[in-house]
Amino acid sequence: MSIVAAALIIVSAFFHASWNFVSKRRNPSLAFFFISAVSAAVIMSPVLVIQRQTLPRIPTAIWMLVLATGVAQAVYFFGLAGAYRRGDMSLAYPLARALPVLLVAAISLALGRGAGIGFLGLAGMILIAAGCIMLPHPNFREIRLREYADIVVLMALIAAVGTTGYTLIDDQALRQLRAMPDSRLSNIEVTLLFIALQTISTALMLGIAALLVRPERRQLPVVLRDPSIVMFGLVTGVVIMATYGLVLTSMAYVSNVSYVAAFRQLSIPIGAILGIALQHEPRHLPKLIGIGVVSVGLVIVAVG
Repeated sequence: MSIVAAALIIVSAFFHASWNFVSKRRNPSLAFFFISAVSAAVIMSPVLVIQRQTLPRIPTAIWMLVLATGVAQAVYFFGLAGAYRRGDMSLAYPLARALPVLLVAAISLALGRGAGIGFLGLAGMILIAAGCIMLPHPNFREIRLREYADIVVLMALIAAVGTTGYTLIDDQALRQLRAMPDSRLSNIEVTLLFIALQTISTALMLGIAALLVRPERRQLPVVLRDPSIVMFGLVTGVVIMATYGLVLTSMAYVSNVSYVAAFRQLSIPIGAILGIALQHEPRHLPKLIGIGVVSVGLVIVAVG
């Protein structure tokens, strides 16, 4: 992994852990994340005006990927909101962040795109996943499969599936955008254009999901009537957009997207430290060891 990619992902990891930490305290819903997505889409809309001559040249295949990433993002936010409303961040966040590491790598290998994944990279990804599994538990005796058979874990798994989906889709969409014939756009310009398209797609899909899912539909008027929630949603949208924009930019500087999916998990120890330092959460031994294991895995992925 290049220094540029590592630096971009480190900054994005701090942003990601921070907005999740604050969002958890607000018991977020799809309506809340819909407002966030609309905020990001409005801010990025000038890019579409600037690149209006590029839009007609975008192939249908890329437009399909744009729609697909919106669906995947909606799945991610649905799972994340459900997990945060029903359980602790110390359980939901590590699971939602750890599983995509192995899922992205496994799917990349299955599709024959795993040439850039070396032995060290795979070893680091496994360590990251193992460390994340340790984090939520007060002692090692309680790490049993049946403890994960509850609604919080299910929602976290849904979020993980969404993360895996949009990570792979966005990587493919960006590769195709960069390879467009007669395209003179720089990596930054391609990234900004895709963020603009992605945020609009995400806002559209979140809006549809919020209307179709009855419990989420009930939250829409509640959220829209509260100015403080709306304002917080707008700010959150800006932070989410900036966070993922850094991740998308980093994809141009790695040999395989699996490295991005793995190194992004730096946000997990950051989030754990925020919980311990600011929320005075218990400093259980598995949690401390898990943070260490994740950190070692991150270093291995970075040098691999």
